[in-house]
Amino acid sequence: MCADRATCFALIGHGGDGKTTLADSLLVAAGVTGRQGSVEDGTSFMNYQPEEKARRVTISASICSFEREDGSYTLIDTPGDSNFAGEMQAALNAVDSAVLVLSARDGVRVGTEKAFRQARERGVALVAVANKMDLDRADFGVCARQAEELFGVRVVPLHYPVGSGEEFEGFVDLLSGRMRRCADGGVETVDPPAELADEIEAAHLEMVEAVAEGDDAILEKYLESGEISEEEVLDTLRKGVREGSLLPLMCAAAARGVGGTGLIWAAERILPDASEMEPRSAVQGEEEVSLGAADDAPSALVFKSIADRYAGTLSIFRVVSGQISLDSTLANARTRTKERITKILRLQADSTREVQTVRAGEIAAIPKLKDTRTGDTLCAEKSSLSFPTPEAPRGVISFSVEAEEKGDEDKVFESLNRLADEDPSLSLGRDERTGEFLLNGLGQLHIEVTLEKLRRLFGVNVKLNPPKVPYLETIRTRVDHVEGKHKKQSGGRGQFGVCFLTVEPGERGSGVQFVDEIHGGSIPRQYIPAVEKGVREACERGMYAGYPMTDLVIRCIDGKYHSVDSSEMAFKTAGSKGIKAAVSSARPTLLEPVMDMEIAVPGDFVGDIMGDLNGRRGKVAGVDSRGATDVVKAQVPMSEVLSYASDLTSLTGGQGSFSMEFSHYEETPASIQQKLAAEAELEDEE
Repeated sequence: MCADRATCFALIGHGGDGKTTLADSLLVAAGVTGRQGSVEDGTSFMNYQPEEKARRVTISASICSFEREDGSYTLIDTPGDSNFAGEMQAALNAVDSAVLVLSARDGVRVGTEKAFRQARERGVALVAVANKMDLDRADFGVCARQAEELFGVRVVPLHYPVGSGEEFEGFVDLLSGRMRRCADGGVETVDPPAELADEIEAAHLEMVEAVAEGDDAILEKYLESGEISEEEVLDTLRKGVREGSLLPLMCAAAARGVGGTGLIWAAERILPDASEMEPRSAVQGEEEVSLGAADDAPSALVFKSIADRYAGTLSIFRVVSGQISLDSTLANARTRTKERITKILRLQADSTREVQTVRAGEIAAIPKLKDTRTGDTLCAEKSSLSFPTPEAPRGVISFSVEAEEKGDEDKVFESLNRLADEDPSLSLGRDERTGEFLLNGLGQLHIEVTLEKLRRLFGVNVKLNPPKVPYLETIRTRVDHVEGKHKKQSGGRGQFGVCFLTVEPGERGSGVQFVDEIHGGSIPRQYIPAVEKGVREACERGMYAGYPMTDLVIRCIDGKYHSVDSSEMAFKTAGSKGIKAAVSSARPTLLEPVMDMEIAVPGDFVGDIMGDLNGRRGKVAGVDSRGATDVVKAQVPMSEVLSYASDLTSLTGGQGSFSMEFSHYEETPASIQQKLAAEAELEDEE
């Protein structure tokens, strides 16, 4: 193990399984804070934003760096709510390892599976903890078996829980044989109960065998001698965690202060530090290269930004290679802008401390960079190095926004764009048909929290209008040789342009394809781009119900021109007229977005949920049982679930949770198409 470690890790998992409380417990054990906070009463060390305190939910990935005798550590507490999925994904892009937090009562839930999958996709090393052992129906053994079955990885329990629910007393560390017991005001280390000696010994042997199976040489030694040393167990565990073949599982009751010490131990003894991880892939010009902690050239990935009304933007970065020092100059690989490093900050939730240098594997922040945003790479001045980052989650819901006070429009939209730079899963755009500004996000809660931050940080208020469903238009049949003609004569030079178009349906998801099939000069080459521009602009505006067109192939096959009166504007107009005429004859139709949904509820509510989904034109794909929770999987049109969060609360008395993400587009029922087309026609008349 490295004598001067730099270890960064995230807490990930389903919302409500206790990640933030566990983070607070860990920081108490690490000596960062002197008290165990609570999400419910707004005293959590890591949930410091006003919106988090008010809503009792983690909204933004919170970062805390601290020192131990063997090196530096950075913990990132991530949200589990799907409205803030971009925060967890950004954190996973920055860390080397993560702690997957499960509920000992509810087991592997929807968000747990997603967090596991995303960590694996990014090569993040994982350990797991079954939290909430002090709740009724908590079962550590069931949790371990479920994780092994659903994740397809060998789960290695490192703890033996003593009791559960109200009778939970603590756990026995199967490596040391010592018990961590709940005590007034904290946890104490004692000998385990003598009457449990046989069960603890059996659990210890099972753990050793599971670990030995992860390494052929260790397994051979174990089979020959019947034992392996504690250090050999730890070495094999670390190797299995790095390779993803073993998933150590611990237990915790974070609300009672149990679990933080175990996580500190895991961070020090099992989680890899930066020097043990494989180098990261990067792009240098046209070449793919790899960089890691052993490389000297400075490089860093900006994985998160925090906007502040007065202090400007705080760019939070992970150093991938080399070191970054005060007063040095780096280059932004995207913009080629030089960035002078005038201050480096290590973060502890909402407080900071200035440092002179940060090295590979550490996370820090730089205020007020000129032209740097989330996802950018900072590197040596003469380098063009860039770290690829996965795309942020795609927004699934749009609301129309407008300034409450006249004259605040520029301020509102400038401020919203700053928040969108901070959170790439937000986007702001303009509806060309209605002129409305649309704020797109991952759910209603995501949008509402964004507007609360807008008021707090920038002092502006916004009206939020009903969400917009991003329908698309397409065609169902082919039409050939449709004329688009623009002819105007008003004395002097006129305007003349003619194009003939053939349109046909394209493959789903292919967008709008324009194909130039002009031969023999019937349209001069310099006017073809104008035809395409007219066609594409008309497609963007829509021709049936005012929504953008997609999935069609447009072929420009013939045309006519005049040596004097033809111009780019004339052919652009001809292209627009031609595509409108073609689409009107090609049986236009409307496509609606369909969402993949997973609704987690107690079994008693499954029938009500399925009936409700059927009433929303949903297609139920099945029901999975996960401990005390059933998960209903379905595909539902987005238009039917715009207010599903509040509806689910009403249906289940607040006991249900759900996640959804975009799946695909499919044709909208005729009755809804007619209604939307009529509304568009009425708006055009007005």
